Amino acid sequence: MTIWFNHWFSTAYHLINMIREGEAEPCKVIGSGTNDVSVFRTACDEWYAEPTGISDEDYAQFCVDFCKEHKIDVFVPRRGLVAIIRRAADLEATGTKLFADTRADIAEQLDDKILTYEMMRDICPEQIPPVYKACSLEEFKAAYEALKNDWDRVCYKLVIDEGARSFRIIDPKIEGISGLYNKPGFKVTYSTACAVLSEYDFSIPMLVMPYLSGKEYSCDCLATDSGNLIIPRYKTGKRYSIVKFEPEIMAACEKIMDRLQLKMPMNIQFKCEGDTPYLLEINPRMSGGLQLSCKATGLNLPALAMAQLLDRPVEWTYPDIDEQRVAHIESPICL
Repeated sequence: MTIWFNHWFSTAYHLINMIREGEAEPCKVIGSGTNDVSVFRTACDEWYAEPTGISDEDYAQFCVDFCKEHKIDVFVPRRGLVAIIRRAADLEATGTKLFADTRADIAEQLDDKILTYEMMRDICPEQIPPVYKACSLEEFKAAYEALKNDWDRVCYKLVIDEGARSFRIIDPKIEGISGLYNKPGFKVTYSTACAVLSEYDFSIPMLVMPYLSGKEYSCDCLATDSGNLIIPRYKTGKRYSIVKFEPEIMAACEKIMDRLQLKMPMNIQFKCEGDTPYLLEINPRMSGGLQLSCKATGLNLPALAMAQLLDRPVEWTYPDIDEQRVAHIESPICL
């Protein structure tokens, strides 16, 4: 069996090895990307450079052609995910199974943070924070004014984003002498935010919402014949995460999974304010930290998903733990 991982997070190194561990027969793994020194390249049997500077649609065509040329049995996409899902039928025609749910309508909605909230509002209203869609600088300012009196801080990001590249926190505490020794990180002042956005055309609208200051849960999920597999974890710092089967988080994930009916791995993220977990986003793919959930629980989610995709599902059970700590340990690799 030949498996292809296109441009992925570096942690795909672990995902590839977990899939290998779950396969009875040896499999050939092809990797590709725009970064020739990507760590996950070392887990692959072959490596190819990907095109840059092209549209998502043209990239999806590249993927269809690549699968046909290299006789790919299973394609595990991250880059261009939505555009690739739209071409699921063309990929199937090449003999390739897509390691992703093929419902393009759902993928397109989940790609837009505002549409995600609208879709989930009647499913888990208690988990939906107050959010505003800003299509202009004036709407951005109005959203900030509507939130600033009830919440300590306000944050914003593009409604279509990945890796929090556009995420910023408006924090007046970094003004004046209080900002002398504190690194601002993602923090900006309101005046800076307005100055930056005054030069933006809002071709992709901005999502404006309260900044939630509590625990951030990343829930790795898979719908299976044995029930919904849900592994919630949260960070306790840069070095550790804790997998904790919180009943409220588990119940919220169950509602979302039952609504979406996705058949392949997905990641649901929440952030708390006080005791209330609020939905951040839903990604119809494996998360960048999935290996931590798997190491903490002994549940090989990538291998379970692969077996399910290949019509040979296996049973699983939760470990007899309420919570488990797991360390972020990475070893340097020389290419």
